[in-house]
Amino acid sequence: MSFIAGLVWGLVVAAIEVASEHYGPSFGPIAFNGNGALAAPLIIVPLAVFRGWTWITNRWSGRSLIPGIAFTVGLYLGVGAASPADAVLFPQGSGSTLANSIPTLLATGAIFVLPVALIAAAIYWALRSERFPGTGLVITILYLIGVGLSLYPQLGTIVSGGIIAGTAAGHSWRVAGSRLLISILVIILMAVAVVGIPYVREGARPLGPPTFPTR
Repeated sequence: MSFIAGLVWGLVVAAIEVASEHYGPSFGPIAFNGNGALAAPLIIVPLAVFRGWTWITNRWSGRSLIPGIAFTVGLYLGVGAASPADAVLFPQGSGSTLANSIPTLLATGAIFVLPVALIAAAIYWALRSERFPGTGLVITILYLIGVGLSLYPQLGTIVSGGIIAGTAAGHSWRVAGSRLLISILVIILMAVAVVGIPYVREGARPLGPPTFPTR
């Protein structure tokens, strides 16, 4: 069940990414088409990790490790499906085949899902520990650190996603009934980290989110 949930989340991310790559809008210097479509996994994967893990914790309290891993594997494969989907729907040459896209599927998950999941898991575990001072101030500082790391191009944004996802999961665990508001907060913070800060850092020049050789 948790694997299917993760896979569905991942396929939604992949569908948005592929559609955005070819049909995405642009707003002045900010474009969500082409490489700008990478905003989809960068913003939505942390949200998926937060929502998935808190759902699993509530459903399988005390025995959530295996379902959590299964969810992450499903998310990994689903997000990676953007590559074969793009190869099949929008082939760019004779080498653009389903078979040739499999290594990129694995690489995409390794780039956009695994680092986020590992970092988020560490922070979530710490915030759930009674020995860690998970006060409102600490949670706020973690959110700010997550956003601030996006000042470092490419990998900084992915690390931001892990910190924000893990902090959000721990925040939700400590403040019951707040998942919806925290979900909105995650989207806003990741949008700032992925689009807002790079836009300001580049002096309002044309830009897209960080680019990676995913396809």
